[in-house]
Amino acid sequence: IRASAQMVSYELAAGLSIVAVFMLSGSLSLREIVAMQSEPLWGVCSFIPNWYVFSQPLAFFLFVITGLAEINRTPFDMPEAESELVSGFCTEYSSMKYALFFMAEYANMIVVSAIAATLFLGGWYGPLPSSLGVFNLLGKIFAFMFFFIWLRATLPRVRYDQLMRMGWKVLLPLALANVFITGLVVVILQ
Repeated sequence: IRASAQMVSYELAAGLSIVAVFMLSGSLSLREIVAMQSEPLWGVCSFIPNWYVFSQPLAFFLFVITGLAEINRTPFDMPEAESELVSGFCTEYSSMKYALFFMAEYANMIVVSAIAATLFLGGWYGPLPSSLGVFNLLGKIFAFMFFFIWLRATLPRVRYDQLMRMGWKVLLPLALANVFITGLVVVILQ
């Protein structure tokens, strides 16, 4: 029950942060979202890319925080809290089943990192030539993964009531305000 309540509390903010990117790009296609980020910032600063991390910093912050909660890393790892559940929920699994759980956790981290790199950091566009775009994307994914692993090693676990309060009273109102402001900006600029 803790896992499902935790998931509902942050999934709404995660979805709304992605909706703000969809509104700004005017498309649901990841290819078109990345193409929108390939041009210079505001059409004039040729050395600064038009990544949505610059025009949507609040949505990026919300997505990273909710991404941490999604992958159940240490600040938000309530469903598998090792200190509360006697070495975590994987104590009854050994060998192959434990390895599959562990690999699924890291696969989830890769997916969240890839979505963040695609939506907010220009996807395959970057400092390398466009023919090496896959290396641009992989570099961004590895940077996010390093960040997530570093946070796991440095941040303490939050209590369950703090997590729920943050999800409902901080993340969700910020995400709603971001969608509202983004909608106003899109309407004014069109």
